[in-house]
Amino acid sequence: MKKIQCYSLYKLQLVIAVSILSICCSKEHSTSLDTSAKDSTGISDSTQQIVESKSDRFFLYEERQGQDVYIKYCVVCHGVEGKGDGFNAFNLDPRPRDFTDSTFLANHSDETIIRAITDGGTAVKKSQYMPSWGGTLSSEEIENVIAYIKMFSRSKEAKTPTN
Repeated sequence: MKKIQCYSLYKLQLVIAVSILSICCSKEHSTSLDTSAKDSTGISDSTQQIVESKSDRFFLYEERQGQDVYIKYCVVCHGVEGKGDGFNAFNLDPRPRDFTDSTFLANHSDETIIRAITDGGTAVKKSQYMPSWGGTLSSEEIENVIAYIKMFSRSKEAKTPTN
């Protein structure tokens, strides 16, 4: 009889321990799920903070939609500020395009940029490392990301002091 009581007590302690562990683990797990839900684009927290710090600027609808596409697909090479300094840029030769250079946009039509995004860099005699996004992005997404890219050179011009 005493052996049965000890076994029952042991069983009860085991059930309590497992319950406590499952509660602790489920809280930790749900916290990580909440964090990932906030960042459905898959970008890092530091990138998200930089993007949010720039949110004081007024965006047109196309630019806002383009920003989402840019963050998801372009920021790793072209960088958060469009300077061609994304974390993967240092592995590439030539380096990715610097979108803050207004001469680049002045010398290239939207059609050329659309073709570069749709068919990749080699389609416009540029870097082979620029992938083709035509199978991934819709034409509307490509036009929106171009609207967002154009913002980079406009914001640099606005910061340049005039004498």
